[in-house]
Amino acid sequence: MSFMQKNVNMFLLLLILVVAGTLAGSAVYYQANFDKLTDKHDDAAANLSECRADLEKYMFNLNKTMRTLNSTTQDIKRYDELYSNKSAELKSTQDTLSQTDTELKSTKITLQEEISLKNKYKSDYNDQVQINRNLEEQKTLLTAQKAQCETSLSSCRASEEDAQDCIQAYLSDYDAALTQQMKDDALGALRPDAGQFIELLDKVI
Repeated sequence: MSFMQKNVNMFLLLLILVVAGTLAGSAVYYQANFDKLTDKHDDAAANLSECRADLEKYMFNLNKTMRTLNSTTQDIKRYDELYSNKSAELKSTQDTLSQTDTELKSTKITLQEEISLKNKYKSDYNDQVQINRNLEEQKTLLTAQKAQCETSLSSCRASEEDAQDCIQAYLSDYDAALTQQMKDDALGALRPDAGQFIELLDKVI
């Protein structure tokens, strides 16, 4: 009985030692693992801090990029509005240019017509000037002819007066020597010649 009790005690002691050894081994193992985990945790915490710092940096850059993007978006909107305005102004300018081109073509046609009409008037004016020159020349010639005719007429009238004076002197010279019958016969003979002479003077005049 004492032997069994002794064996039981030994078994219990051995069991306790095994359990204690197991616990000690487990404690050492878990301590080593805990140290490793602690190191890993520290590394993870350090990495987390770095990641957090990088994240903050990336967030700052992202916010900056977002602000830049918003500013760029606003600039794009302004440029779109400016493009729309410039497009409208360009279309208006093109319409104005087209209208101006049409007006210029119409004005060109009008100017060509006016130039043609001006040339016609100029040609008519030159023709009229030439006609006036010809008329002036004819007027000068006619004036000279008129002066010549007036001179001839004056000469003829002087000749007529001289002839009449001669006739009167001739008649006066023979008036005393001739009888009345002889005067009548002489005047009857002279009348046709005197009439012809007067007709000749009328033709000359």
